[in-house]
Amino acid sequence: MLSEPRIQRYARQILLRDVGGVGQEALGARGVRLAARGPLFDVAATYLRAGGTAVEPAADVGAWAADAPLLDTAPGAWLEVSTLASPPLPPCVVVGVQAGTLELWSVGPEGCLDCVGERLLPASEALPAGPRALVAGGALALLVQRRLLGLGAGLEGLAVSAPGFVARLEPPRCTHRPPALPAQVLAGVLTHLRAAWPEEGCGVLLEGEGGLRFVPLANAQAAHHARDPDAFPRDARRAFTLEPAAWLRLVKEAEAHGDRLAALVHSHPEGPARFSDEDRRQAAPDGLPLFPGMAHLVVAFQRGTPVKAVWALWRNGGFEELDCPLGG
Repeated sequence: MLSEPRIQRYARQILLRDVGGVGQEALGARGVRLAARGPLFDVAATYLRAGGTAVEPAADVGAWAADAPLLDTAPGAWLEVSTLASPPLPPCVVVGVQAGTLELWSVGPEGCLDCVGERLLPASEALPAGPRALVAGGALALLVQRRLLGLGAGLEGLAVSAPGFVARLEPPRCTHRPPALPAQVLAGVLTHLRAAWPEEGCGVLLEGEGGLRFVPLANAQAAHHARDPDAFPRDARRAFTLEPAAWLRLVKEAEAHGDRLAALVHSHPEGPARFSDEDRRQAAPDGLPLFPGMAHLVVAFQRGTPVKAVWALWRNGGFEELDCPLGG
């Protein structure tokens, strides 16, 4: 419960629909740690402290120094505000620069910090001063308060241009996590791959307005192996090949409908439950992925039964694997 002195001090905030008494308690329940200093952070600290949030470091916040927040108890947890030079773990708020524009990103527990790190350069000496720092500091404080109040999305950002204009940023499409695979879509994947056994099955996961859907494709490896075994030494039990014409048609149809190639799917009929060395060579023949942003899903079988599935995602110059639960 808020004490009477706190109610009187923050009465104007408490009257706001998105704050109220519960929100005011939330603003004081967690403190904010600033990993950098300068006019921008000084302004943000002043706004936050005036709103009832403890800020560290709290020593000198410049000419805009404010009284310490009135708190009934010490903060039980802390939210980190940092530049990309020392990125914290989510939830957090980070500051960076893209093409001369200052960007402020609030990252929730379900947000992807890698998406932010890929688009920004560390702010370092490019942090604004003067009037622009007042604008940017206020925007930073707003993002922090939204995160403290539980109003922030998984990933939300604001851009502050050189003249000091503030614009909302659309979160980038995340390619660092596998797509959410609904049970009915997974069932369709397993049905197709089971029908292809003992050969490798293949297909594509497309993501559009209707969500994720699976498009089964034929494995052309057997025909290629029979026609030219020197160029295609593996048979369809140990490799898969997409027919170029079918693949091109699929890509064109996906583009026409605004769909995204979310993942390429294939099975290992009796092979390892992992993204093999051969899979890696085929997916990134020159050390770079053929389809940036597209995941790979591998399902391993034993005697015709799917036993394990893994996602392979391109991260930090290579493919990393994550388990994909097959359900009950």
